Amino acid sequence: MTDIYTPSTTTSNQSGLAFDEATFKQFGYQIIDEASSYLSGIRERPLWQPLPDDIHRTIQEQELPAEGQPFEQTLAFIQRMILPFPQGNGHPCFAGWINSAPAHASVLVKPLAAAMNPNCGIGDHAGQELERRTVQWIMELCGFPTDGSAGVFVSGGSEANFTCLQAARQWAAQIDGWDVRAEGMQGMKRPFVLYMSDQGHFSLRKSVEAMGLGRNAIHIIPSTPSFQMDVQQLRLRIQEDRAAGMRPFCVAATAGTVESGAIDPFDELADLCAEEGLWLHVDGAYGAFGILDEQVAPLYKGIERVHSLATDQHKWLSVPIDCGCALVRDKAALRNAFSVTPPEQDEHEPWLSEYTLQRTRRFRALDVWAIIHTAGRSGLATAIAHNNKMARLLTAKIEALPDLELLSSGPLSIVRFRYVPARLHQQPAQLDQLQKTLARTMQQRGRAFLTSTRFQGKEALRACLVNYQTTEADIQTIIDETIYAGQDSIA
Repeated sequence: MTDIYTPSTTTSNQSGLAFDEATFKQFGYQIIDEASSYLSGIRERPLWQPLPDDIHRTIQEQELPAEGQPFEQTLAFIQRMILPFPQGNGHPCFAGWINSAPAHASVLVKPLAAAMNPNCGIGDHAGQELERRTVQWIMELCGFPTDGSAGVFVSGGSEANFTCLQAARQWAAQIDGWDVRAEGMQGMKRPFVLYMSDQGHFSLRKSVEAMGLGRNAIHIIPSTPSFQMDVQQLRLRIQEDRAAGMRPFCVAATAGTVESGAIDPFDELADLCAEEGLWLHVDGAYGAFGILDEQVAPLYKGIERVHSLATDQHKWLSVPIDCGCALVRDKAALRNAFSVTPPEQDEHEPWLSEYTLQRTRRFRALDVWAIIHTAGRSGLATAIAHNNKMARLLTAKIEALPDLELLSSGPLSIVRFRYVPARLHQQPAQLDQLQKTLARTMQQRGRAFLTSTRFQGKEALRACLVNYQTTEADIQTIIDETIYAGQDSIA
């Protein structure tokens, strides 16, 4: 293959901002070796370990260098002070938060995105074009309609929710005959109201607050025993709020709650929103891609009818942090929320900055594209279905042991349970404290990682399995470590 671009000879400079070609290659090979060693040795190292006092002090007490230091010293610092102390989410026994391990294809293309360093908010270049196509792939993977839709990559699920809700607010105000961007919230005719279930994520609340609607604009709808939004209760609340002079404008449902993995009934919600003239948004940061698992795909019926969908590629697609995607079925509604250039002035496909708050945007699409292109739909579906299968295996092991109590599991890869020794059965306060202590003990041992959170009035352990490398042996390790840490905590 003939090179289409031959770089000119580069030379070192005195600023420390550039290396000559040979030096750049030398350090590049070292970094690839270091990354390869780090990834291949994950199982052999502690999953997590606290930052030692001397390392903590060394990092904190670094002085701003007056003169540049050799890059060898930069690498040495990273090797000694940074790499041995990860969050732990790359390890197959990490199940504490919804943080995945990075797919290798995405790790490898990171330097290429950095070398190109395009602004994927403006300009006519391959970065923007690849993002447009990759966003369509995301829509196809999630069952979201592509015709007339728009989407942009953002920093994660929180920003994706915020971006979609901005479009919802602009859309609702336009229906009512006013422009929220021009008039601001001070000119609001009736108080806007958004509905979410008691299982909804806090990022929805933060989005509503950041948009200036106020916390009172969020009306919480109770969930059913299966942790889904109660549609009948929602219907009643909408009617009550209209009678009180409020302006219901959006229902924020969830595809995979972070508490239990529940999936709200999208078809019923879409029917209700169509009747009431409301925008239906879905927070799918964790679970939108669960639709790829054929065993749970029927639970997503109606996802094609929602107005917007927030997804998080750095969760179940294993894209390195940070990357989310905001999808909106009405391209004009998304553009109206952010655009600074009237559509009639377009001489080409609108720049992606017209659909988001950011003007300068990094090349996130290359990470996502590399993973989807390398794994394909089938590879992603296999990994996600395997995580759900491992969650079912963990559930079965919990139910088989007398000292473990299952609180919730499925339909996705979240399992909540407790360590409940016989002698503490009637001691709720002590049991709550035990779960917290157990989680800390397990984390410090560095073999498996769970967190404790409040669930249904009880302190519980939560396992969320989103690592494509997790095996049956890892599930057994999580069980063994739970029992060991539990026994150690009450000894």
